[in-house]
Amino acid sequence: MQTQIGVGILSLPYELHLKAKQDGWISLVIGAAILTIVLFVLWGIAKQFPEKDFFQINDVIFTKWPGRAISLFYVLYFMAVSVLIVLLFTRLISLWVLPNTPFWILAFLLIFVCLYLANAGLLIIARFYTMVSFLLLLLIVLTIYSLQEIHLMYLLPVGESGLGKIMSGVPEAMMSFLGFFVSLVFFSKVEGKSKDKLKIMLAAHLFVLVYYLFTVAVTYMFFSTEELRLVPEPLLYMLKSFELPIVARVDLFFVSIWVVSVATSFTTYIYMAGLGVKHIFNKKSSPIIHFILCLLIFVGATLIGYDMGKMNRFGEIIVGIGLGATVAFPFLMFPIVWLVKRMKGKGAGQA
Repeated sequence: MQTQIGVGILSLPYELHLKAKQDGWISLVIGAAILTIVLFVLWGIAKQFPEKDFFQINDVIFTKWPGRAISLFYVLYFMAVSVLIVLLFTRLISLWVLPNTPFWILAFLLIFVCLYLANAGLLIIARFYTMVSFLLLLLIVLTIYSLQEIHLMYLLPVGESGLGKIMSGVPEAMMSFLGFFVSLVFFSKVEGKSKDKLKIMLAAHLFVLVYYLFTVAVTYMFFSTEELRLVPEPLLYMLKSFELPIVARVDLFFVSIWVVSVATSFTTYIYMAGLGVKHIFNKKSSPIIHFILCLLIFVGATLIGYDMGKMNRFGEIIVGIGLGATVAFPFLMFPIVWLVKRMKGKGAGQA
């Protein structure tokens, strides 16, 4: 949940509106429904190897070297997502809070803090995520404050955009749930029965869907269709129009909480990439691996910097790769896992 809700929440309503207008919320629901099926597939894969993580499963079902080649691809993918998180984070902080601060300073601050957390280990990371979960509720409360100015008519008529445009927004909606793949990577490292883990996966997914749907719906009812075309971060523009008795800039207060969600997402991707590197090269030292990964991520992000053209092209590439790596590939893995387990079962029976 902490991995899914991150850097993309501020621009999600705008991105969906570009594709499906005021029906973007329908694209979000369809995307979430598809990913529910993907979660069942991930669970079906993971429960067959309850003691192995994703990278170890690759070795089993694809054999050692092909499996490690696939694991290396995912390590690079996790690093690429981390670069994208840094780019989007620094861009927004530069636009809304620190317009004169150099890119490399903002990137360094985020990466340094997350590196420290990643080196603490999975147990500490889990405890920290649990501790800061209440901040998500605070974000919801701030959004609720905007309900006094909404207009339901802005959502009508439902379905006016047409099925084609609604479906064109589904890939964008699915990528907003990007962190769901963590359930396969860390499945073996979580205690509990397989069915209990599935319930937690589905509950977390449902919470994220409700949170996203509420956020998108409120912004769509606050801004008209014509206005939404002009505001890339509609949630912040909406909050900027309000004042609380002790908080003059609600939008900046929201950003300060949002930064924590960005940090948790980034930390998870660093840790997953480090876990893959340790498996591929049979290494045990996490701090050195995490440091090298963060250094490469910092260099990669700095090469793009504030160049919006490069950032948009890079983001489009990551979205395409992400759909293949986290949505399509599990459907390829599932029948192979079933065949491997069946063949091993027959071999054990004959022995």
